[in-house]
Amino acid sequence: MCLDHRSSWRVLQVILIGAGTTLAACGGAGTSPTTDDASVPVLSRPIVDLTQLTDFKPFGLSEGAGHINPTYELRTRGDTTSVQAAGPGTVINILANPAPDSDSEIHIRPPGAPDYLIIYDHVVSLRVVVGQSVTAGQVVGRIGPWVPGVGRTELQVNRGSGPSAVALCPRDFGTADFNAAHDAALARFPTRGANVCLMSSVQP
Repeated sequence: MCLDHRSSWRVLQVILIGAGTTLAACGGAGTSPTTDDASVPVLSRPIVDLTQLTDFKPFGLSEGAGHINPTYELRTRGDTTSVQAAGPGTVINILANPAPDSDSEIHIRPPGAPDYLIIYDHVVSLRVVVGQSVTAGQVVGRIGPWVPGVGRTELQVNRGSGPSAVALCPRDFGTADFNAAHDAALARFPTRGANVCLMSSVQP
């Protein structure tokens, strides 16, 4: 089987490999999966209940002063919403964000994808520790407070580390259901535009 698009490859790879199907690389520059394609994250679960959203900032949104949003930034009614893992992995680091946020950033390494890091930012009441394995849908904590009555959390996918790291749109790694859920959620906020990805990559 030969696929022309990297996003289609990623989605179908999960289905076909699970069924024991062998996937063949395609020829032609820019159309064939690379070695890395066999070792990419798979995101299958929204990290919060998307029906509770009050805002959704898409990946690549320009926020002024040269800052480009490197995440899906999700805001919810209230700050009691659980944050869950979008995919499986191992917690490799937890960072404390300084005041005024006073919440945490959880770093999870996907299985078999050592060049990638899934970051869950603005999380409180943590339910994971460094070294712990998590599964897709497992609760990792609670959404951090933004302003009274509103919670905020972010999902970021980094490739590489240090100065060479780039943030990539979560859609590039999402299953069909994951992507459809986020497309539908964004559609509720027409002022944010029609696309969850406004750029292909962002310097985090």
